[in-house]
Amino acid sequence: MSKVSAKMLQLSWAKAALVLFVASAFLTQANLVRAETDPDAEAFINTVAEEAIGLLNDQSKTQKQRTDEFADLVIANADMTAIGYFTLGQYRRSATPAQLDAFMDLFQSFTKNFYSLRLSEYANQTLEVTGSQMVNNGKEVIVTSQLIQPEGAPTDVNWRLRKNAEGQYKLRDLQVVGVWLALEQRSQFTATIANNNGSFDSLLDVLRERVASGEGFDTSSATDGAQ
Repeated sequence: MSKVSAKMLQLSWAKAALVLFVASAFLTQANLVRAETDPDAEAFINTVAEEAIGLLNDQSKTQKQRTDEFADLVIANADMTAIGYFTLGQYRRSATPAQLDAFMDLFQSFTKNFYSLRLSEYANQTLEVTGSQMVNNGKEVIVTSQLIQPEGAPTDVNWRLRKNAEGQYKLRDLQVVGVWLALEQRSQFTATIANNNGSFDSLLDVLRERVASGEGFDTSSATDGAQ
């Protein structure tokens, strides 16, 4: 074999090896992506969403009954303690046990008001789960979905889930129109405390007022920025 032919053969083998390497890396990456999805979490969201939308569309009940039951369903499938503590940020450590107990009672009522008032507008729509992605080193999963409206563009809704000690999926956060609700609550709650010289009771006072008036937390400024 001539030197030229040998050199060409070496180049051919080098190219073949490079192609095999790239193909192997691509397939490995594709397998990793598939492995990081969570079909069980997707099925969980499908089940909860079907029940929730069914409640909102149940014309045998009053509007208040439908929205109250809808809010109760969401809360029952959420880890309210973990979410509540998360929204307090660094101020959880400075709160007394009595203040934390008062906060959790108010937070649940406050959250129920929000879901009753804001998410009830998604009646007559259907939800389509579009995928999932493991995050936080596999400790959590984000399920992606879209609310399909009779008219207009669909709305992206993403669900952050984590399994509890019993192995049940629980909602940790919900993203609507680009806004993670627990993150937005955390921003508002910690700002309230910071603007009142670190007084935890100032947050409790605000929550009492909003719960008494039937209000939830305000996402208008956040959603305006996300649109």
